[in-house]
Amino acid sequence: MAVIIENDKVRAVINEHGAELSSLIAKDTGIDYMWSGDSKYWGRHSPVLFPIEGKLKDDHYFYAGQEYHMTQHGFARDQDFDVIEQKNEHVVFELTENSETKAKYPFDFRLRLTYSLQGRKLTLSYNVYDPSADQDLYFAIGAHPAFKTPLMPSQAYTDYQLEFSPAIKRPRVPLNQSLTDPENETLVDNNHLEVSRDLFKDDALIYNLHKEPTKITLQDKKQQHGVLIDTKDAKYVGIWSTYPKDGQFVCIEPWWGLADKKDADGQLTHKFAINKLAPHEEFNAGFSVTVF
Repeated sequence: MAVIIENDKVRAVINEHGAELSSLIAKDTGIDYMWSGDSKYWGRHSPVLFPIEGKLKDDHYFYAGQEYHMTQHGFARDQDFDVIEQKNEHVVFELTENSETKAKYPFDFRLRLTYSLQGRKLTLSYNVYDPSADQDLYFAIGAHPAFKTPLMPSQAYTDYQLEFSPAIKRPRVPLNQSLTDPENETLVDNNHLEVSRDLFKDDALIYNLHKEPTKITLQDKKQQHGVLIDTKDAKYVGIWSTYPKDGQFVCIEPWWGLADKKDADGQLTHKFAINKLAPHEEFNAGFSVTVF
């Protein structure tokens, strides 16, 4: 099932499976800014990453003396969410623990995703709550939206560019076989990037945002159409597309967490960039997408 929210500017379609945004259409132009999800290249649109982001080392971890297996990006993207509130321009999805999640992740949790429209802006808000009376909740959360590149039939993939604001040097986190090496961050001036297939030959570009407000624009070089991603407090952002496959999209991914370090010891409580909630505490974060 899919849920539609809309106003006089845009229309958004979100699937209950994964609470995944699958379509974001500007009504004046008819442009759908979201990737089609063609499985020949990458079969998703905008998966929710929870309770991990990226890979675990050897796809497993340990907690309280037990071993658990979990594949890349966690399980939320493959779960059916409940719709607990819906209005014309606003919808709230909820996921809680079940027998399938408990086999991979031994925690009670409540995850809520809220999609809200205001003009040409779609805001996605995350709320994570620890309902336990006596157990801390360890988790990461983040986004993986894929934006169609190019947006117009007359354009090419390489007609697009990425711009970061503010224009400052940021640490870039290297990847090694999908694991991270944050101790060897390098300070780079990557505020302007030309979109090309080779840009992603070494996997995603990951930047440490230090939870500072950051805006990232993906647009054609004539600055006619594109998207503006605005995050106030993300820890990291990943920029990714397929290589060498010719997937016609670019992902801009605000993250509150990170893949395992290459030397991770596998203990969830030691995991780099993990978030922890005490019983009955909650976590709030989010970002927005403005289309133009």
